[in-house]
Amino acid sequence: MKSQKLYHVLIKTCILIVLYIPLFYSTNHLRNAGISETDSTVVEKYGQLRVQGTQIVDKDGKPVTLRGMSLFWSQWIGKYYNYDCIQWLRDDWECTVVRASLGIEPDGYLTNPIAEKNKVLAVIDACIDLGIYVIVDWHDHNAQNHQQQAKEFFAEIAKQYGDYPNLIYEIFNEPLQVSWTNVIKPYAEAVIDTIRFIDQDNIIIVGTPTWSQDVDIASQSPLQYENIAYALHFYAATHKQFLRNKAITALNNGIALWVSEFGTSESSGNGTLDSTETDIWMNFMESRKISWCNWSVADKNETSAALKSGASQYGNWSDADLTRSGSIIRGKIKSFNDPTSTDNLQVDFPLNFKLYQNYPNPFNPQTTIEYELEGNGFVKLEIFDIKGSKIRTLIDDYQPKGLHKVLWDGNTDENVDASSGIYFYHLFFIKTDQSSEFQNEYKPMVLLK
Repeated sequence: MKSQKLYHVLIKTCILIVLYIPLFYSTNHLRNAGISETDSTVVEKYGQLRVQGTQIVDKDGKPVTLRGMSLFWSQWIGKYYNYDCIQWLRDDWECTVVRASLGIEPDGYLTNPIAEKNKVLAVIDACIDLGIYVIVDWHDHNAQNHQQQAKEFFAEIAKQYGDYPNLIYEIFNEPLQVSWTNVIKPYAEAVIDTIRFIDQDNIIIVGTPTWSQDVDIASQSPLQYENIAYALHFYAATHKQFLRNKAITALNNGIALWVSEFGTSESSGNGTLDSTETDIWMNFMESRKISWCNWSVADKNETSAALKSGASQYGNWSDADLTRSGSIIRGKIKSFNDPTSTDNLQVDFPLNFKLYQNYPNPFNPQTTIEYELEGNGFVKLEIFDIKGSKIRTLIDDYQPKGLHKVLWDGNTDENVDASSGIYFYHLFFIKTDQSSEFQNEYKPMVLLK
């Protein structure tokens, strides 16, 4: 009799927890925080990054999303390549990564190698001292024509900084409409060999055809090296669902992506600012744990620039110094890096699917999860534990419109000790037949033994 009472009390307690836990869960889990310990830097927290499957992971093998800003072409707006500016980006914007864009041509590194290199070195030194990551970007559209110069530059960088986990190499910013197999891949292999002779550990980002958009093509014949990510660049007002579809294909083919450059504007860097598509892209990147840098820290009179004309080269910018794009992106970085924020992974569109409560609930050991899609699209259904750690991916595939049922059996799950407790199932959905929004929802459930 007592055992039955205890059993019912336990059930009621679990149900109450299930009813109230989502608020806590949504604000403390299913997202990455930037700096969560006040006594450590970002690099001290995450350590040596590496590529594991399609993910960037930290020293403990946990997925990491870095979020930050890209500096403008060094030869044209190089005034922001200084310690104070980088410190402001870390402290006020909460950037965990900064991209130094070494302009190659015209009038860049090929013409003034010492002056342009010194700008990049100043950024690297600042990032190391401040404990954030730095992408050293060979900002070139014709790198295949400058292979020897690139090899020499990256060999020097690797010798000087290769022992620091802060360093990330980007060896070809945006190839034009050239062959992956015959042009980009041979160039990449030559430069990677040069870097890996000195630095075997730090991640290398490789550009892809058509201004780093054709990641699907690169994924069909990936480079045979470890710790390689592939650059995906987009400008929200121009590049929409068709490019996200390319990204999904690439991820399904098993390569890791890094959005080392994106803008809120049209592909020219100017024109319309598309906040709706920017939100969709943000949710897409966050859900897939794709690291990103926004273009750009510049006071140029164009839509994608983060700063208004005349903004101080040393940071300390007020809200009045920020453009609309700068204000949006600063808010996004701070929000996604804040574990208490309720803004993460939110969109303002009506859901294009229905996620039903699992049944039975509580359950032991099997339960059924049902969801109904209003259109064809890509679905990812995952299970998380109470700590926010993913323990199982049930679905990660394209699915047709209609009702779908998935069975989870905790006792046969090899990836988790199916003990009693609260779990969450999380559905991500990209509807591809009529609209482009990326959406998600989760629900709690109780395994009770």
